[in-house]
Amino acid sequence: MKLRCLLLLLLLLTTLTSAETLLLSNRQLLNTNLKEAQLISELHGYAIVAGRHCIDCDENPAIFIQRIARPGESGNEVQADKDSDRYTYPGRYIDYLSKKLVEKTRMFYGYCYEGQPSLLWLTEYFTGSRWIKSEYLILLGDEGLEHRYNENKQPSIFHLENEACHELKGIFAEIEP
Repeated sequence: MKLRCLLLLLLLLTTLTSAETLLLSNRQLLNTNLKEAQLISELHGYAIVAGRHCIDCDENPAIFIQRIARPGESGNEVQADKDSDRYTYPGRYIDYLSKKLVEKTRMFYGYCYEGQPSLLWLTEYFTGSRWIKSEYLILLGDEGLEHRYNENKQPSIFHLENEACHELKGIFAEIEP
């Protein structure tokens, strides 16, 4: 009972003090350095986080991948890497000037590629004359992230039927200027 109350108090304090700090499943706090941070998933020693660097600006939400401590590693608080790569949040994006649809992106996370922990973006973007399909795959390994990019094809689409592969609902937004 005491542990449950302590966790609820910690969660409340975390929420009140900063949207930049997230409580992970191992009871660690992750300081994301992001505004409006939301934990999407914890996967193979990584936190998949949505957020942005500023609130009153033209920046769209984005996806960030942060390494987190594994069970048995010390420390109750983890500081996110400030130079973490920023990945497109899934959704339909229109050009901010013409208001025409210019990008459609879907994002999947979980075990989405040959049973491996991964994140997968399937994107179609308009070049002005035609739509181009591309795929961006990140495998979450013990030694770090492995990035793969395919233009004009999306071979991993065949791996999405796995129950352990989840799609993140997209947004409707303007592309950033």
